[in-house]
Amino acid sequence: MPTRTLEEDTEIVLVIRDDMRRYGVEGMFRSLDTPLEARSYADFDDLAPFSGGQLVILSSDDVGPLSAETAESLRTHEMRVLILVDSAAAPVEQSWADQACGFLDWADLRPDTLHDAISDVAAGRFYASETLARRSVTAAEQTDGGAAPARAPIALTARELQVLRLIAGGLSNRQIARSLNISEHGVKRLVGIVLAKLNCPNRTLAVVRAIDAGLLTL
Repeated sequence: MPTRTLEEDTEIVLVIRDDMRRYGVEGMFRSLDTPLEARSYADFDDLAPFSGGQLVILSSDDVGPLSAETAESLRTHEMRVLILVDSAAAPVEQSWADQACGFLDWADLRPDTLHDAISDVAAGRFYASETLARRSVTAAEQTDGGAAPARAPIALTARELQVLRLIAGGLSNRQIARSLNISEHGVKRLVGIVLAKLNCPNRTLAVVRAIDAGLLTL
């Protein structure tokens, strides 16, 4: 049984073009027996007003690059994004990966994992399903010879750990700056240091690596 709770006023917006996949996800919502309201759209452009919904669930192969205007709308309306990832398709568009608050591999999609992903993301916690987290960490640690190198301890300062936790919470650089009462330039520098120490090319993989290293917990 799911252990995480869901707020009664949580509204879900589904953006899944494939009819069979969308019907499957909608069926899972019904089986959850929760007060969640889910609305489906075939295309992300249909969400121009961004009104009402609190959480967007979209399939990674259904969207192109995220425009600055759309990203600003998501932030303005405080809409969190959960991406359903298809390991057989192209990688998640980077602009969306930076915006996302959670990732759920289609291979891991079940009513209980969907419930946990939604409740975590809606509550401001980062979510990564087991298959995706395992694959991301393994891929990042593979060398040309296919062997994983010995892992050195990762040492973050208290301030860097603060930034890492806020990144995992889905906050933008601007929001982190406001939260810590420092300049946005200072946040960019700290984020760069965190990515460098975790040896990760982006914020998403940094969170996954930090979880694997025990610096963060799901």
